[in-house]
Amino acid sequence: MTILYIITKLELGGAQKVCLNLAKGLMDAHEVYVMTGPGGILNEEARSFLHSRLIINPWLKREISPLNDLKAYREIKRFLKEHAVDIVHTHSSKAGILGRWAASRARIRRIIHTIHGFPFNNYRSFAANAVYLMLERLSARVTDKLVCVTKEDIALGKEKKVGRPGQYALVRAAADLDRLMSYGCDDTMFRKQWDIPRDASVITQISCLKPQKNPVDFVELARKVNEDRDKKAYFVLVGDGVLRPDVEERISLYGLEPFIRLAGWQDDVRPFLAAADVVTLTSLWEGLPITIIEAFAMKKCMVATAINGNREVIIHGENGYLYEPRDIESASRYLCALLNDPQKREKMGKMGYERILDEFSVEKMISDTKILYFS
Repeated sequence: MTILYIITKLELGGAQKVCLNLAKGLMDAHEVYVMTGPGGILNEEARSFLHSRLIINPWLKREISPLNDLKAYREIKRFLKEHAVDIVHTHSSKAGILGRWAASRARIRRIIHTIHGFPFNNYRSFAANAVYLMLERLSARVTDKLVCVTKEDIALGKEKKVGRPGQYALVRAAADLDRLMSYGCDDTMFRKQWDIPRDASVITQISCLKPQKNPVDFVELARKVNEDRDKKAYFVLVGDGVLRPDVEERISLYGLEPFIRLAGWQDDVRPFLAAADVVTLTSLWEGLPITIIEAFAMKKCMVATAINGNREVIIHGENGYLYEPRDIESASRYLCALLNDPQKREKMGKMGYERILDEFSVEKMISDTKILYFS
């Protein structure tokens, strides 16, 4: 069986990790290709195991460009004509639209799309939401299965009349739990590398610095938490993106340079999670954030926004705390409570660990996906 995965860009994100984990999990028994756009931080990792089966589509880019989008579509069609592909499985909005229509025109036997959060939401304009909704409805017509990573997205898709109810399937996004659980950290070395005092509390966030992830609020959290505490905490933001200048400007405005570390993209996030007392996520909308699963695998508690995806893994007051997006006061209050109570942090971290063991492993994700492919 020949399988082609298509994703817009292999940046350091949940959809990208899901795509690559599926490719790894199926490549021993099947001929697996991954097509993506240029410039992704995970491109080299993908090439390390896919080799020539990593296909770079030079015109596949997140930004809307009618000319580039047409060229990207034609490149997908060309590849499909030259290879006997049985299954096309798309991830992310742009790749999902172009890839499904190209696969339909090429008469691919099975077309599957994973929705890592719908592209229409409360933070886009009415016009943008209307266009995205129309495109999703049209593309669903040429799709065999619409895979969602959360139950809320299944309900939203049905409510918005994207596809038919019978097209939907739930396959949880997942992390490599064994790799995370077995990690042994050198906390002294980490703190020395990032110039963090030995006895200081550490709050970590792993996210792309883009509007969806709302990273400027991480700086606001740092300001508020350290205003309310005599003993200053240190904040580590792992990731990069278009909002980095805004983040740096806000750090400078508040004079927080001594307490915030911008770590940029990191190939291995385990040291950052291991060093954390609490892990945060300030997103405005989500699919199912892999960061939460990774944090729970390392028995870390979470403070995150009360949005789709987060709500299905974090149980408020049990394995973390949820707050409304941009409610810095509430988020800071939860963070301070956890920083002041090591026993509560430990208990919540253990509860998070137990929450993910059965439902959010890569093995289960691959098993559930195989059922969609071959049943």
